[in-house]
Amino acid sequence: MGNALMVQYAVLGSGSSGNSYLFTDGTVSILIDQGYSVVELTRRLSQFSVPLSTVQAVFLTHLHPDHARGVGVLSRRLPIPVYAHDRMVAEQPLLIEKLGIPEGKLQTVCTSELVEVGSFSLFCFETSHDSGGSVGWYITHQDTHYMVLTDTGITSEQQMMLAGDADILFLEANYDEQMLRSGPYPAMLKRRISGNHGHLSNDQALQFLCESGFKGEHVYFIHLSECNNDPVILEKVVQSMTDLPFTVCRKNQWYGPKNEVHL
Repeated sequence: MGNALMVQYAVLGSGSSGNSYLFTDGTVSILIDQGYSVVELTRRLSQFSVPLSTVQAVFLTHLHPDHARGVGVLSRRLPIPVYAHDRMVAEQPLLIEKLGIPEGKLQTVCTSELVEVGSFSLFCFETSHDSGGSVGWYITHQDTHYMVLTDTGITSEQQMMLAGDADILFLEANYDEQMLRSGPYPAMLKRRISGNHGHLSNDQALQFLCESGFKGEHVYFIHLSECNNDPVILEKVVQSMTDLPFTVCRKNQWYGPKNEVHL
């Protein structure tokens, strides 16, 4: 893993079955979302030789189960703080209570409020999703910037500015518009997915990437729908529009800077 000043990062999982993103300097590890059991999270971390005991905080994007179902158990097991936007907590108290986060371990933050954990600095920015107080996260370690933008129906000027400064971008590309239109979902669910409080399509993700002026090291396309997207289709579209290094994150695989492991 290198020395403690080097950061290792990974998409531990992305999609409807569970989401979690790892950042570790070899001593301190943090997670963006935790949608897995502790046993499954431990197994995925082990692919990077990262002990569960190094995890010192979890930062939530929103409260849908595939992003948050494992947070309470993890925070009780270690125990560690869980950071959530204050609107998320205020608007969804019953869901927060159901997670079972230990008393004193739930930390609320405002948009753009800086949080420091070990060698990492983070702040959140608003997203547009049908889960109150949903946010994305911007992570800084030394001079390297990481951005996690997922579960949002539309993008903003602020998000574009942040992406333009990022070195590593984790960007939602949830659905192919034609696959969604012709797919088996009921009309109401299709409207939810494609609406302003739903998800980004492949085309929206690529438009955002181009308009943001992202010139960083790598783009990870995340949160692909199993039913409404096809990694092969997305890869072909991306290749036709940009020469940026990228990875399309498939279900039940984890991804880091140089390696990919089937789980």
